[in-house]
Amino acid sequence: MKHLMIVGDYFEDVECIATLDILVRGNDEVKLVSMMKRKEVITKCGYKILVDDIIENVNISEFDSLIIPGGPGSFKILAYIPLVDQLIDIFAKNNKLVAAICAAPMLVGRRGYYQNKSYTVYPGFEGFIVGGEYKKDQGVIVQDNFISAKSMYYSIPFGLAIHQYFHGKESAKLLEKTCQGE
Repeated sequence: MKHLMIVGDYFEDVECIATLDILVRGNDEVKLVSMMKRKEVITKCGYKILVDDIIENVNISEFDSLIIPGGPGSFKILAYIPLVDQLIDIFAKNNKLVAAICAAPMLVGRRGYYQNKSYTVYPGFEGFIVGGEYKKDQGVIVQDNFISAKSMYYSIPFGLAIHQYFHGKESAKLLEKTCQGE
């Protein structure tokens, strides 16, 4: 599988890196792409990271999923970039996986994609989501071609849920055991 992970400045470090790590350990390809028109991005913790590419250079049709880490960058930057909405629409309307964690499910939900579905999001962002059933006590929710996760704490289960979506439950269990050192 080939995953497109998009970030703007001030994305949540753990949500990005842990998810990427899980998927790469599961033998998937992840392309980490900046929405900032530059390859160097700044994490929430202030680290400068060089990503794989900028979105303008990416062939979106090559990817099986869109992954959006949360953090302040998701609601202070990505929420105001029209191309983010376009990417969500392209993946969702083509029944490709759209996975978002922390505040980022707000980007998906405000477009109405959680209508008649359960979802989770970082507390306080549920008010931006159109329709759907907010499950504040759940860490990760898989509904059709959407995965939402509540917070940074759920980064590893989020990554495992993405892996399971494509490779099945048994593969995800084996990957989890590998990550635990078993």
